[in-house]
Amino acid sequence: MRRVGLGGAPGEWADYEWVRLADLPEAPRGRPAPGGPGPGGRGGARRSATPDAAPAPDALGAAVLAWLDRDPLWGEGPGTRVLLADLDNLRAGPVRWRARMAVVVGLARQADVVGISGQHGAAQRAAPHLAEWAGAVRAVDDGSDLADHELLDVAASVPADADPLRVVVMSNDNIFADLADRGRLVVASPGADALSERLDGAAADVVDLAALEGAMAAELAAALEADDAEAAAGVR
Repeated sequence: MRRVGLGGAPGEWADYEWVRLADLPEAPRGRPAPGGPGPGGRGGARRSATPDAAPAPDALGAAVLAWLDRDPLWGEGPGTRVLLADLDNLRAGPVRWRARMAVVVGLARQADVVGISGQHGAAQRAAPHLAEWAGAVRAVDDGSDLADHELLDVAASVPADADPLRVVVMSNDNIFADLADRGRLVVASPGADALSERLDGAAADVVDLAALEGAMAAELAAALEADDAEAAAGVR
């Protein structure tokens, strides 16, 4: 049985994907192509797609956000929007981590109340990707559920007369299930295979971020392959 949110998580270096440079194949010479969106517009370079190639982190984050814009997690109707992001639960390799931080920023900009918390290593790793929300992270020591309780304190600070709330929780931990008593609870799960049954049962809706990231990455890779094939055909 997988246990989630019990503290004692690995240090921040455990989240990185380590490779030996000597083992990497020579990078193919691809044509310049748009990267992910940024303050100065679109730019960057792109490699020719291969079955194992991961999309640029900004591209994956933008694709996930675009999907969420088409199908908003908040739902419709009145209510204070509350975002609670558990950085310790959101841990992932570099590409998905950056995409997940993009989602945190995107949802935070839509919310009325924002809580972001995690252990110090996760907080430090997140900060470069959280834009104006970097200073709002509540960093906690290593320990069982400390970040969860910080996030629950944020929710508890919302006055009762603001109910019903519309809460989006980015975590798998069952401690957030009681938030359903205050309104509509939606879970953006870092991986539904580890989602608490209690939280799953309390949520009005669950979005599996890991599955969504996989689907968006596959679409991006297919689009790159199609573009490269079209470019190759044009030079023949």
